Amino acid sequence: MTAADVIVVNTLGGALRHYTVGLVASIGASGARVSVVHVDEPSRAGGNGLGWVRRYVLALWSARRPARRSGARVIVTWPVLGHLDRLIVRVVLGRAAESSLVMHDPRPLVPARGYGRVARRLADRCRVEVVVHSGTAAAALAEDCPALVPVLLPHPVVPRDVTAPKQATGGRPVVRVLGQFKPDRDVELLAEIGAQLGDTHRLEITGRRWPAVDGWSVTDEFVSEERLDDLMATADAVLVPYKRFFQSGIAIRSLELGTPAIGPAGSSIADLYPDDRYLACGSGASWCGAITTATSADPDETRELAARAGRACREAWSDWVRGGNTATRRRAAVS
Repeated sequence: MTAADVIVVNTLGGALRHYTVGLVASIGASGARVSVVHVDEPSRAGGNGLGWVRRYVLALWSARRPARRSGARVIVTWPVLGHLDRLIVRVVLGRAAESSLVMHDPRPLVPARGYGRVARRLADRCRVEVVVHSGTAAAALAEDCPALVPVLLPHPVVPRDVTAPKQATGGRPVVRVLGQFKPDRDVELLAEIGAQLGDTHRLEITGRRWPAVDGWSVTDEFVSEERLDDLMATADAVLVPYKRFFQSGIAIRSLELGTPAIGPAGSSIADLYPDDRYLACGSGASWCGAITTATSADPDETRELAARAGRACREAWSDWVRGGNTATRRRAAVS
């Protein structure tokens, strides 16, 4: 595929706005021309889920003609109805259009429609490429959909110049957990970290629906995109305290802004760093050790790690746009 058009349909116009910017930059590095159609979710546009699906279908329909006329590939950034999106994309765009669906969480962290056995079987009748951003996501899809062979591509990474100073005061580094509460957040782990580091670190949680956590200052509120960037950029480290997840946009954005992100061993965070310095092995002591390493990291080294991840991302997506090494990536996705 030469530098043909790529049409990105962002089905989470608010939540995935930053992701889409990174995706466009990664694809654009190949020389391809990229256009974007944003479909706002109900929390941003109002209305209900049915209206969201209607806007989504209309966005796909608007992409149908240019896709078929110029041979452009259509990329959907998030499945509105789970595996049923594979069916929707094929029906609306038709067999002639090349299309890809990004599945961030093949086993959703919150209740969602379209991931059951019937939906998966219906979707398996449609040849729509599925893109994942982590080996754990690829393995989950391989188990749930044996006939589906996903393409593994890195989560977009776009390093940014940051001038905001860190907010450590009195020698106490700032460690933050950001984003809304979900059942897979490890509250017990956070309390253990609070007991060990509460006197030496400023431990803060900001996001909707969080309960009180011993040793942590919790702010239960919605965080705008601008404030989210500021909270990440001014922290000394950002934690991703999930029991289970496939990839973390927070970890990506944190690294882009020059702040180390800490997560569990075996997670996709390992793809961002050359070693396991910011990976924890389950125990509170392991997490505290990773926090100590992260909060004393050299900012220049962190920025270089971000630049390294950004280069690898651009190379992988450019190769995909040009149609190269697809079979290799697919084998890697399920190995």
